[in-house]
Amino acid sequence: MNQYLAWFNEIPDEELGGSAGGKGASLCRMSRAGLPVPQGFIVRSEMFNAFMEQAGLWDFVFEKLEEIDFSSDASLIAVSAEIRRHIIDTPVPQDMAMEIVRFYTSMGNGRMPVAVRSSGTAEDLDDASFAGQQETFLFVIGNDDVIKFIKECWASLYNDRAIFYRREKKFDERSISIAVVVQTMVSAQKAGVMFTSNPITNDYDTVVLEAAWGLGEAIVSGIVTPDNLWINKHTGEVTTEYISEKETMVVRLNERGGTKEVPVPEELREAPVLTEGERSQLVSLANKIESFYKKPEDIEWAIVDGQVYLLQSRPITTMK
Repeated sequence: MNQYLAWFNEIPDEELGGSAGGKGASLCRMSRAGLPVPQGFIVRSEMFNAFMEQAGLWDFVFEKLEEIDFSSDASLIAVSAEIRRHIIDTPVPQDMAMEIVRFYTSMGNGRMPVAVRSSGTAEDLDDASFAGQQETFLFVIGNDDVIKFIKECWASLYNDRAIFYRREKKFDERSISIAVVVQTMVSAQKAGVMFTSNPITNDYDTVVLEAAWGLGEAIVSGIVTPDNLWINKHTGEVTTEYISEKETMVVRLNERGGTKEVPVPEELREAPVLTEGERSQLVSLANKIESFYKKPEDIEWAIVDGQVYLLQSRPITTMK
């Protein structure tokens, strides 16, 4: 097995947390369990560590972190930006870049759209959630951009939110690392979030679904109010249903990649996003995932032509 990169089915269970990070480990586990996870590979934390070591960046980072005055937002933001800029401006060694390109091109013809997603080694723990604190890039296409955005993910380990959160949670900065997920992009017609138990009411018998048109980024970034359904996980009965007016959706920008916001077609704005069959598929998957992890999970999903794909799963940290 490659010391720096691995397909979802290659990293041994005992190495997943350290090598693949929280998001990557979850995708690897779900993929191995036969759940519908799009193909992908992990840029292991070992590559980030070696990149930082070879470039002599660790000493620079730790010295800069010591300079932060945590009583000053300006100090935190300025030091964070300087660290990230230094990482982004440092070239990836040629042997590492060639390995990334080899893995990426084996997914397609070198023009496969992928999602490039940060996966911190301290994220998605049962008592801490780093959701949204590191970067995700969608519809990334081509060797150069894949390498560029992997490095952007590495740098995002040191954004101001993440640094502050780790300090609040008393994480040791010298034990922190980051992996990156490179995964086939699902060009979702509809997408959303699913809670395998209800975190609002602490009801373990109810699945909560949030759904919107286009990519799930519209929900995650808060630009659309999604449909919201509460469904009994045992009977499939919809106990609460709110169909929102969905004015905006996120879709692919163009053939070169990227994303854009567009208006939702008039006839879809007040229409339910999910069909009855899709709701059933999602509730069935919620039950399988909760049984697999033996605890409630917060899941990101996407649907293309009626097929559900799982993009992420993390523990719900607020259930009592």
